[in-house]
Amino acid sequence: MKSRYLIWLSAFALVVLVWVQYIFITDTYRTKANQFDARFGELVQEGMKAFNGIDFNYGYDSLLYELDERALEYQYANPDTLVRTLDQEFYQILNNYEEAKGFLTAYLQEAGEEAHFTWHILLTELYLKDLNLETKYYPNSKLKSLPLPPPEALPAASYTHVRNFFRMSYSVYINFDRRSALIFREMKGILGLSLATILLVFYVFYMTIRNMMRQKRLSEMKTDFINNMTHELKTPLSTIAVASSSLGNKRITSDSARVEELSGIIKRQNKHLSGLIDRILDISIFEKDQVKLKPVELDLSAWLDQLCRAFRLEQGDHAPELELQLRLDIPRAMLDEVHMSTALNNLLSNAVKYGPADCKITLRAEHTKSALELRVSDNGPGIRREEQKHIFEKFYRGREAKTHVIRGLGLGLYYVKQIVEEHGGEISLISSPGEGSTFIIKIPHHDQSTSG
Repeated sequence: MKSRYLIWLSAFALVVLVWVQYIFITDTYRTKANQFDARFGELVQEGMKAFNGIDFNYGYDSLLYELDERALEYQYANPDTLVRTLDQEFYQILNNYEEAKGFLTAYLQEAGEEAHFTWHILLTELYLKDLNLETKYYPNSKLKSLPLPPPEALPAASYTHVRNFFRMSYSVYINFDRRSALIFREMKGILGLSLATILLVFYVFYMTIRNMMRQKRLSEMKTDFINNMTHELKTPLSTIAVASSSLGNKRITSDSARVEELSGIIKRQNKHLSGLIDRILDISIFEKDQVKLKPVELDLSAWLDQLCRAFRLEQGDHAPELELQLRLDIPRAMLDEVHMSTALNNLLSNAVKYGPADCKITLRAEHTKSALELRVSDNGPGIRREEQKHIFEKFYRGREAKTHVIRGLGLGLYYVKQIVEEHGGEISLISSPGEGSTFIIKIPHHDQSTSG
């Protein structure tokens, strides 16, 4: 409950942090946008003033002369045609005035500023004069239907022109195409710091939750381990106690066959207990980095053949079908015989323990270009993908082990992995539910003898 409370509290704090950062960045963006608009608004207004001061052949006078001629033509137009096309045509001529656009572009570039912009015209008033056609379109809906500048466009200039045949008022707006990109570029330091802060907090939060979950899972596995170990120890101790008690019965002691049977039970259970204790001690030694391998030069064929024979003998009447396949280019290798034999026995025992009644196991040894490869394959139930990443962890027992009442401490595969890694090698697993499992041990050639 306490852990869950801390997780929710941390998540809430993280959300608050992100929200505060968002507000901070938004306010900063708004401030930078206002500064951008003020700076560039002043620039474009100065640029338009400079353009207005140019002589007749290049400034606005040339444009107004063209509009005056067009207005004269409309003096003789049909009124319906006039209403339909006048404001649109004037708007189009003003909006496409390339001389003004080119001048403003050059002006901004000379000032060392951004020069990619869109030109917008807001036509607010338009009259035709003379011939009793004092027709005003503003605020007529037709005039309102003309395109409006976007909200972020900057006012550059406002004009009212009175000519021979028309009078009009309009404003020029400049919209910088890369306005947001330029503002964010100015904010890159703040954005980078905010992003780094959020990512760092997210990472710390993730690692905290991950460690909490790992500790919880480890605690659960330790509890399972203690329960399993209690069961593992209690069973042989109970058996030994019963057998010892029976040996105190005079009727049984007079039966030599019965005495021999009970003695055998005590010896087997004692051996089982010793094995459990040795395994726990071995794991403890590994964790303290006190393990000392004693590699010797092994004849691989003889060693593996003897290992398989001993395993079949140990299984007795329930021995599985065990096939040994040898494809060895190098007959010998430097290995710790005791530890590596135990590791392979663990893999073989697991195949029998979790396999079907007609268990079939293959132990295959071969050389690749870089390593001695030992494969243990079985026809068991297989291991689910989500369990495979945990299968070599200490105390871990898969669902199959927990669902079926199968004895074990969750140390066997952990031990195997430690032994293989102490030899400089690696172990991997190929498995799918219903298709069996294959454990692959690879020991690099540099750890092996090449003598023949």
